[in-house]
Amino acid sequence: MSEVSGPPPRARRRPPRTPRPRRVWLRTLRLAAAVHPWRCAAIGAGTLVLFILIVTTSLPMALAERHPALALALHPEHPRALLALAREERARLTTATTQKEEEAAARAEEAATAAAASAAGGENAEDAGASPAPADDADTLARQEREHAASLAPPEAAEPDAPDAAVEEAQPSPTPLDLPAMRAAIGDLATRILAGAPLEASAWRLKGDTSDDLATSRQAMLEAVARSRRETVAAFWLMHQDYEQRDYAGVVRMADVLLRTRPALNEYTLTYLSSLSLTPEGREALVAALIENPSWRGLFLRSMGGKLAASDAPLALFQSLKDAGSPPGESELVPLLRARMAAEKRASGAYNIWLQMLPEEEVLKVRPVNNLDFAENPSSLPFNWNLPRSVNAFIDLQRRSDDAAGRVLRIRFGVGRVRLGSMEQVTFLRPGTYSFSGEQKGLMSSKRGIIWQVLCFPSGPVAGQSSQLLGAPRTWRPFSFEITIPANGRCDAQRVRMVHDSRSTSEQFASGEIQFQSLQIAPLEAAASGG
Repeated sequence: MSEVSGPPPRARRRPPRTPRPRRVWLRTLRLAAAVHPWRCAAIGAGTLVLFILIVTTSLPMALAERHPALALALHPEHPRALLALAREERARLTTATTQKEEEAAARAEEAATAAAASAAGGENAEDAGASPAPADDADTLARQEREHAASLAPPEAAEPDAPDAAVEEAQPSPTPLDLPAMRAAIGDLATRILAGAPLEASAWRLKGDTSDDLATSRQAMLEAVARSRRETVAAFWLMHQDYEQRDYAGVVRMADVLLRTRPALNEYTLTYLSSLSLTPEGREALVAALIENPSWRGLFLRSMGGKLAASDAPLALFQSLKDAGSPPGESELVPLLRARMAAEKRASGAYNIWLQMLPEEEVLKVRPVNNLDFAENPSSLPFNWNLPRSVNAFIDLQRRSDDAAGRVLRIRFGVGRVRLGSMEQVTFLRPGTYSFSGEQKGLMSSKRGIIWQVLCFPSGPVAGQSSQLLGAPRTWRPFSFEITIPANGRCDAQRVRMVHDSRSTSEQFASGEIQFQSLQIAPLEAAASGG
């Protein structure tokens, strides 16, 4: 038999070979260089220039704040990096200066302790020798507070993204002997900054801060403020120097800068301005600025009462403003008046100031008790009705139904507990006996009613008081009481007030309303003739 053979075996196909990655970009670059050699050279030169610009300008700008040393390595005269380095040196200088002051205070404390120990005798001396006397409690507490604050404040070098931390930690802490060299180094840095950035205000301030020549420092500080009104240190330094040299116009100029840009320093800035009012030259400079109505005028005039309440300097300043055609307004005058009354425990001084600030036509309308008919609106002045702050009670003025002069005082109460403040004014009734009369209307529901009182200023005895007033349901009902002002000199001024005579929480519940009109205070004939 013939041998049967099957189909021939198929040849195994090799897997396709993966083509090697061809460097197409390199061939393209070679081809471009061969075809356009000058164009490629220009592109390469431009790329190199851009790289150099990035390394020497943009990169140092990004590194200047946190890594000034690295930024200066790329651009040795970069102004922003130099400024960051100067600020670091200024912080080290401040630390060294504080350390020097603390060491001097510690030496003085030790000397005082040693002197006290040597002066003590006997058993006290033995105790002092056995165990040193403790420092003063206030000094010890202050030192502990500083140490505690220092322990809570993490150093900037400890930041994880600061590669220069090890370098900064390796730097030895400055000593008091290094102060002159540090000041000179900061001044040199400021000079280098100004060579590249003459408009940098902080550099001018650092230059003035480290200069030993007063004229150079002043000129540098002036340049700093001229370039940036937010250079607080320079503005405050100039204000203090102008005050010492009695350049009051310069004090006002720098105070204007600080009051507009640094409200946190208002307390200190206003102190300088208040002291200017003590001299005629200073008042002249103040008036020249205040008549222009700067944004801080009200703030300054309102602060005069807290600083110079017992002095006549505020009155002289206000009188100068009035003569210049810009008298103080009510909101500017009231704080001084109330501070003056609180300081003197009398109202006559504030009353005289108020009278001098009034226009001539208004002075003719002044009475011992003003606005009894409520024709004028209440105000914050102590010599007019002051509407109180109340809870669940409302006070307003309405026209009279009989079209007579004046208005009706109406007090409305909500349902529940009310708190009606005292509506009052300061008056000047002469010694004698008077009749306080008026009319009431309305229906007030409460355990205790409304009373009118006259007390000697500021918190003296009651000179007269009405009965409990709860209104009249249909018609106006008159009420009256007598006032006796003693002639003992302790009741020259009085407080006329209206209050809800509640003595406990349960008596504060009220509802309804009550109205008053036709208030009058008239002297009695017998009392006048007898006085």
